Amino acid sequence: MSAVPPSPEIAAAGRADGWSQRWRDNSPRWVHTSQGGFDPRRYEVVELPEAPARSFVARHHYLAGWPATVHRFGLLDLRAVPDAHAITVQGHSLVGVVVLGSPMNDRVLTNVFPDLEPFVQSLDMSRICLDDTVPGNGESWTVTRSLHLAAGRGIRGVVTFADPEPQLRRLADGTVLGSPTGHLGIMYQALNARFTGRATPRTLTLLPDGTILTARSTAKIIGQESGAAAVARRLHELGATPATAGQDPRAWLRGALAEIGARRRRHPGTYRYALRAGRTRAERTRTRIALAALPYPKHHTPSGLPDR
Repeated sequence: MSAVPPSPEIAAAGRADGWSQRWRDNSPRWVHTSQGGFDPRRYEVVELPEAPARSFVARHHYLAGWPATVHRFGLLDLRAVPDAHAITVQGHSLVGVVVLGSPMNDRVLTNVFPDLEPFVQSLDMSRICLDDTVPGNGESWTVTRSLHLAAGRGIRGVVTFADPEPQLRRLADGTVLGSPTGHLGIMYQALNARFTGRATPRTLTLLPDGTILTARSTAKIIGQESGAAAVARRLHELGATPATAGQDPRAWLRGALAEIGARRRRHPGTYRYALRAGRTRAERTRTRIALAALPYPKHHTPSGLPDR
């Protein structure tokens, strides 16, 4: 089902040429609507426990980390015969995952949905990952069904982000994985999500393998929270000297990042979208989005002119 775009320009996120991005083994693939339309009778979206959702995202998505999740939804292929490598749920192959989670700061949610209780009625859609067996146009159906199920759990608003900056990481064997073009959020635009501009600019800590040490991971180390050992192990694998007994975590982290050659990079801010959730149109329309709707970002041609 996967296909290679006919020109490098197609791979730039945002071109409406009938291509849809998919994932396999942490790298982007492409499917075209001409290869066969999405048949919803073949698929089902179900709630997932954390284990299969996490395994699927780790296997396929370009972001290596796992967010703080609240609800997880899986796209099941009801007709495919699972092979030996398939992750199965209810006896069917898991071919997509949508994750709703908690951002570090509740203002990420309350700035957009001030009337909703953060983490209870509003969440961050932190991962969407469909593998390359899913035909074009499958994303919008999967997200719509996931939000419908989330609405049954009381969710009324979702904030989600598209990073227009390239996201690449290099494995120990030299293999480069990730998204070389960044994302404009075309799938969110197809869902009629409200584009509210860029999120707050921030400075990223870029590790030698191209991955980002997130603010959440940094907080785990400094506060010695749950998950700190896994973050420290990741830095050890990149060449950092393990912390000694009684060493101040903040001082160790500062030295470890210098030791492995981590770099600081300024990011202008990701693109922010807002989606209403509800089981009925009335439930959805009752949710107020506080930020104004802005024109959708579009791909620009090499000449600098907006693509149509």
